[in-house]
Amino acid sequence: MGRAFNLILLAGMIAGAIITYDMKHRAENSAEEVARLRSDIAREKAEINLLRAELSMLMQPGRIQAAVEQYPERFGLVPFSPNQIGLIEEIPLRSGAPDEEARATLARLAAGFDGDPAIGEARQ
Repeated sequence: MGRAFNLILLAGMIAGAIITYDMKHRAENSAEEVARLRSDIAREKAEINLLRAELSMLMQPGRIQAAVEQYPERFGLVPFSPNQIGLIEEIPLRSGAPDEEARATLARLAAGFDGDPAIGEARQ
């Protein structure tokens, strides 16, 4: 009886050691994966910062002005002339009455329903 009990305890101890080793191995793999992901995130953040700095440099007005002056045929820009400036009175007024169908559609949208029952239910 004692011998069988000892064998059962030995088998349990071996099973526990195997399970413990497997858990340790999985934890190490997970830690390596977390470290790799953190490294990837840091690299991507550095790349984003670099791209933001590059965009800032590319959007500087002086650089854009130099590009326009260097390639005038590509951009086709010309300086403003005084006859291009108009008066507010020269702006035409909006013609006609407001579109009643558009007004009704806007009212439905403001109320949360745009004619599609599925969308109307989702917004309510």
